[in-house]
Amino acid sequence: MPLSFVITDIIPETPDAASFQLSPVNGEHIPYKAGQFLTLLLTVHGRAVRRSYSLSSSPGTDHALRITVKRVENGEVSRYLLDHLKKGDMVEALPPAGMFVYDDENTARRDVFLLAAGSGIVPLFSLLKYLLHLDKKIHIVLVYQNHSVRDTIFRNELEILQQKHGDRFTWIDIVRPEHLNNEVLEKLVERELRYNKADARFYTCGPPLFMNMCRFCILTIGFSSEQVKREFFTTEALPPPPLVKDTTPKNVTILTNGNRFTFQTQYPSTILESALQQGISLPYSCRNGRCSSCVARCIEGTLIMNNNEVLTDKDIRNGLRLTCTGYALTNITLQYEH
Repeated sequence: MPLSFVITDIIPETPDAASFQLSPVNGEHIPYKAGQFLTLLLTVHGRAVRRSYSLSSSPGTDHALRITVKRVENGEVSRYLLDHLKKGDMVEALPPAGMFVYDDENTARRDVFLLAAGSGIVPLFSLLKYLLHLDKKIHIVLVYQNHSVRDTIFRNELEILQQKHGDRFTWIDIVRPEHLNNEVLEKLVERELRYNKADARFYTCGPPLFMNMCRFCILTIGFSSEQVKREFFTTEALPPPPLVKDTTPKNVTILTNGNRFTFQTQYPSTILESALQQGISLPYSCRNGRCSSCVARCIEGTLIMNNNEVLTDKDIRNGLRLTCTGYALTNITLQYEH
């Protein structure tokens, strides 16, 4: 069910970015994890749209939920939010979602590298505050690339955190014309690594080319893909549907919140498309296999995804699948766990 929020404050961050502080209308506590996002349900120019914005707040350190929005050139929704919304306005959103989170708190000593470019800092800022709040022997390295000092979101807050936690938080501030590349990143990781290499974690968010470079470099110097998480802000054209021999209709059974219902899907429609065509409301946001809003656990049957930029090999082994890019090969049963 959608959540209703009132905007209690709007904080300018840079000339092109602002944070919106949100309070639940009913006063209910909204649980979430650092690094997650809210999918806003908006009506812009008479048209219903959905947009996901990362939470810049962090549980344990911030009293209120906060999203941060950067103006996108020709961006219909970002311009609407920044130019028209004001304190006291109401917005609706889906519950917090996303898998760009820190989910292994058993290891007290490890290195965590946060690699950001531009507005990619937003979910990483949430993670940074959370990791510092854990108060363990976690060494955090933030590498943050920007076009200018003026465009650096959260600069003042980052300076304060660095002064307060300088023993375990290192901020590497990269401003154009300097830029991060394979050679710089490799030397940086080798220099900053304090603990066991196998325990290190990498989180990266920014333009796709930036994230691809980071991931390629990290894998090249000997880390595994399981140690790297990426968060995408942009969507690209999907690859064509996979070749499927049996195109007869398949039954999809949904288990959620103690309820059970069934609908049919038929190639070349994805599971999500089939549900929406039949008036069934399943969670989604990007519809491109990049945000995990639509993730469900497949507990029976087989489905194939034609794009996945968010689930790790471990997630897939545990049965997680994306319905927005998923095609049922057999009758399947999906369980929603949020």
